[in-house]
Amino acid sequence: MDLYDQNLIPRIIFSIITIALTIGPTIADFNKTHATHPDWTGHARFHVVWQVLGFYPIMILNLIVLWIKIPDFYYPYQLFFWLFWYVGFVGSFIITLLSMPIFKGTLSDHGGRTPFKYTFGKKLRLLPGKNKHLPFKINEEVKTYKVDENLHNLILPTIVVIITSFYFIVL
Repeated sequence: MDLYDQNLIPRIIFSIITIALTIGPTIADFNKTHATHPDWTGHARFHVVWQVLGFYPIMILNLIVLWIKIPDFYYPYQLFFWLFWYVGFVGSFIITLLSMPIFKGTLSDHGGRTPFKYTFGKKLRLLPGKNKHLPFKINEEVKTYKVDENLHNLILPTIVVIITSFYFIVL
């Protein structure tokens, strides 16, 4: 079995994540909470539509890189290229999140999406819905944090990417 075939499982996993991270924002942002939000300026709506549509060529490029078979090619480079994109995708979100005070950004607006609430220190509850409970305390206290839906939706794929990368690339 050559390296291309050995990378089948991570290529499938990374393809699913690529498609989800493209279609997810389309569903989340092309509605009254973003692209047609009545309180948003036309310019802000333009940028959110442009951003979401810009994900599609990147998705296509990622899928081509993951699935094209090139003779005498070192196939882990496919996965490295994809990981570079993923780290950039998540990293740009984190940089934007941390720099919000510079441009007076917010994670949600009036009439926008409701954030998730993570409560640490209560009985485990991860059922569907916006309230999540985790059984460990922070500084020996029960604490609740509001978490943006975008950040919430990046947690599981990131865990999957880390596990997949470690298992299939590092080991």
